[in-house]
Amino acid sequence: MKLIKKFLSLPLVIKIIIPVLIIGLIWFSISKIISTKNSAPTYKTSQVSKGNIISTISASGSITSGNNTSIYTSASGEVTAVFVKNGDTVKQGQKIAQIKLDQDGQKKQTTAWASYLSAKNSVASSQQNKITLENQLLSAKRTLASAQDAVDKINDYTKSDLEKDNINTNLTIAKNALTVAQEKYNSADSSTAVSNAQLSSAWYSYQQSSNIIYAPSSGILTNFALTKGMSVANLSSDSSTSNSEATQSVGIITNPNNQITASISLTEIDVVKVKAGQKVSLTMDAFPDLTFTGQVLAINTNGQSSSGVTSYPTIVVFDNSLANMYPNMSVSANILIDSRNDVLTIPTSAIQTNNGESTVKVLKDGQVSQVVVTTGLSDTTNTEIVSGLSVGDTVITSTSTNTKTNTTTTTKSVFSGSGMGGGMGIR
Repeated sequence: MKLIKKFLSLPLVIKIIIPVLIIGLIWFSISKIISTKNSAPTYKTSQVSKGNIISTISASGSITSGNNTSIYTSASGEVTAVFVKNGDTVKQGQKIAQIKLDQDGQKKQTTAWASYLSAKNSVASSQQNKITLENQLLSAKRTLASAQDAVDKINDYTKSDLEKDNINTNLTIAKNALTVAQEKYNSADSSTAVSNAQLSSAWYSYQQSSNIIYAPSSGILTNFALTKGMSVANLSSDSSTSNSEATQSVGIITNPNNQITASISLTEIDVVKVKAGQKVSLTMDAFPDLTFTGQVLAINTNGQSSSGVTSYPTIVVFDNSLANMYPNMSVSANILIDSRNDVLTIPTSAIQTNNGESTVKVLKDGQVSQVVVTTGLSDTTNTEIVSGLSVGDTVITSTSTNTKTNTTTTTKSVFSGSGMGGGMGIR
């Protein structure tokens, strides 16, 4: 009663201010409680379970060799004989037509034959050079052995310091000479391989300019468009350039039993994980309802650079194919890198890796703790856990926080402000 009397005796302004302060304090306290309740995070979680992990690398490319081989010729003149017809089965290297060359055709054939003889001489020279380098290598080895023997016996009899220095210097010179001789000999194989490749190319060019047209592969002849008496034109845009590489197709040889190959491009990150013999799953836009299998045949580890980006062409061979698979058709490939069965797995989104250490947030009895884990193989969504977790553990994959009391909700990654990690690839 005293408080009431005292309050009533206060000035009117104070009587108004005090209730307002009390109401404001109550409102602030209630708002704080509601805000704290609404801002409490909610978690999206997943349980650690056992499963299978299949790690693959995706790449794209195109068919490089199909079931069809075109028959090309750069010869010009009149067809004097045709030895086959459409539907015939031919063998590689078989004569299929003969042409009476015109002046341009004769000049082109003569030039191609001269190029072939030159390439043949280059092969002989490279082989002879290898023999010479081999002799130089043997001589360098003998010189080194002699110099080493002199150093081993340097203390067997009295010699001046100058003589000892000369002996040691001779050993150093012999070692260097042997290194140079070995490098030259090793490069001889590469030089011979290049010469042989040039010889094959020269022979192929000669065959294309020859008055005889040969079957480039074995199979069934189709779309063959030559007949006796017809004229085969010179495709060269400059008749003075008799060694022109311009060719025209005069037919196709189909072999349904040919193995189809595709060339795909790998990044520098992926190429180190790929090796010959790995299994491949392949799909093609031309056959959307089919999946093909194959394997990695070869990898061009020299790579190709374009606009500052390096890619590594990789050849994949199909296990099975269709007769109507043609060159340059697009191909999508998934290369099987590794697989693990019956291992602990969690969503990759739950893992964060910093400075080589992988961690996950574990929810237990309403409490969140950070646990260090060892990761293994990963696929597109899940990662193998080698140590740190057990079956049934609950891990946090993302966090949601209500930022207003009505409708606005913000969802964050488990690890705010940092990128995803998670042991991608093989440990």
